[in-house]
Parts: sequence; C-alpha cells; structure tokens
Amino acid sequence: MSVVVVNYNGEQFLQNCVDSILAQSSPPGEVIVVDNHSADRSLDILRSISDVRLTVLPLADNVGYPAGCNAGIQNSSGDLIAILNNDVVLEPDWLKTLLNHDSQEWSLWASRIEFASPPGVIDSAGDGMAVVGSAFKIGHGDPVDLHLETREVFGPCAAAALYRRSLLEAVGGFDPDFFLVYEDADLNFRARLMGFRCLYVADARVLHGVNTSIGTFTDSYVFHGHRNSEFVFWKNMPARLLLFYLPERALFNLFSLLFFLWKGRGTAFLQAKLGALRERRAITEKRKKIQQDSTVSSREVRRHLERNWLKYRRKLAGPS
Repeated sequence: MSVVVVNYNGEQFLQNCVDSILAQSSPPGEVIVVDNHSADRSLDILRSISDVRLTVLPLADNVGYPAGCNAGIQNSSGDLIAILNNDVVLEPDWLKTLLNHDSQEWSLWASRIEFASPPGVIDSAGDGMAVVGSAFKIGHGDPVDLHLETREVFGPCAAAALYRRSLLEAVGGFDPDFFLVYEDADLNFRARLMGFRCLYVADARVLHGVNTSIGTFTDSYVFHGHRNSEFVFWKNMPARLLLFYLPERALFNLFSLLFFLWKGRGTAFLQAKLGALRERRAITEKRKKIQQDSTVSSREVRRHLERNWLKYRRKLAGPS
C-alpha cells in the first residue's frame, strides 16, 4: 500500500503531515513525497526524516498538483494508493479504518475531512457533483455530528483519498492540464462514467489546513477553479445530459460572474472562461475518448448528480 503526498512550499506543515503518515497504526509500505520545485526548506525537512519507507521525488519544475500526483503514482508500487495534501494531519487509525472497508464493491474511498481550525467542523464528507458540472464538498461547514454515517458518495476529495491502482490506470490518472483545483472532481466523474464507486468512510478522520497553498478567492483560485469547472462539464457530461443542463450551466455562470464582480475578482473569472475557450480543441479530443470509454447510462449518471444546485450556490461559487 502506497501513500503519495504532493508538496509545494509547504515547510510550515510538511513535517506534521509526514509524521502522521509514518505513525499510522496500519503503516503504509511506502510514502512518496513529490516536491514541485519548492523554493523554501521543504527538501531539507524531508531529507532530515530518516525512515526507509520515505522516498522524496524532487521535480525540476512546478508541474502542478495533478501532474505531481501522477508522478508519485507512477513511482509507487501499491495496489492501493492514498493521495494526500501536504497540509493534512491524519488520525493514527486513518489508514486502518479505510482498509477495513476494502471490498470489491468500492474503488475509491473518501475521508471525513475536518477543518484544523475551528474544531468540530466538516471540510468535506466526500465530494458531490451538481448537474451544472460543478463540484461541491458534502457537508462543508457543517458540525461533524451530521456526517458520522458511512455511505456512498460521488467521489472523494483528493486532500485525503484512497484509490485502487486499477481504477487510476483505467481512467488514465489525473488530468495534468488542470494544474490545480478540480482535478479530483474530474477524475471522480471519469471514474463514475466507467462504473467505479466511492465509499465515504465516516470514521477515517483527517484534519485539513484548507487552501494553505492557493488561498481563498485569490485570482489563481478563481481562474483555475472556474476554468477547470468548464473542463469538467464539457469533457465528462454525457451528451443527453449536457444538452439538457446547458441552460442551467449558463445561469450558473451568470450567477458566478455577478458573485465575483462583487468580490472584485470579475477579471479573473472572465479570464477563466476565455482560458477554457482556448482549450476547446483539446477538450473535444478528450471528450471523445471519455464518452467512448463510458460504460454506464445517462440515467445512471444523472442519479448521482445533485439537481438542486442552487442549494449549494455558496459552495459552488468556489472550487471544491
């Protein structure tokens, strides 16, 4: 079993993250930390940790989160692979709890991710997908007590998720063109289209710093989140559903534009849409393969999508 952590300038929390992995009651066979060309002391910290299970994979450039994940996956050997953000701290039984739910019914597992601060508040109890093609964190901002039931969800938040290698190979890994934000939502959708299922494991507890690398409502956050949301919708939504929900997608974009104009980030939002438009040929090529590989009906896909996207409008305003 392998653990992959992607790091970029994470010196302030990297030690705690790696320590919590190595201290697991059911220890992983290997821990691979992919460093995206950090400019801080991250590599010094990693090289000071003397544990034979730890491998440091320094990259020559910052290739982004999804490409960093792919590099770690390609250099791992486990049949099960956990993907972690560098700003998470795992409870000692986190991995043991997930492995207790290892059955052929499931190929992805989501953790109960809580905010490191304030305590007792959910960041993600698995991720959902709205009919407008925008992801949201289930339970985001709720008290923990509301999400103590293990259940099926659309997919995991990749801040702390477990995947079968066979699934990652089948879907082709993470899409490196996303660079950051929504890469997990995209992979979740592709997995769903191929019939793979995800279990939210309520007792697999993780504390998350949340957006410590990218910040909240920065230009980068808005640009990548809303460019990549277009990627998710146009790549993955089955044709029948795409046509049916396209008017709602347009309405969602209008609401989002007004929101970001109010936040002073309207330029970043419009640049995101232009960025997606410039990638239309690549999106079309990817869509052809994804839809050809799909093994489930539009009706089955629709069953797992959240139709009342206005209910989650605040969560959908920013990326998952």
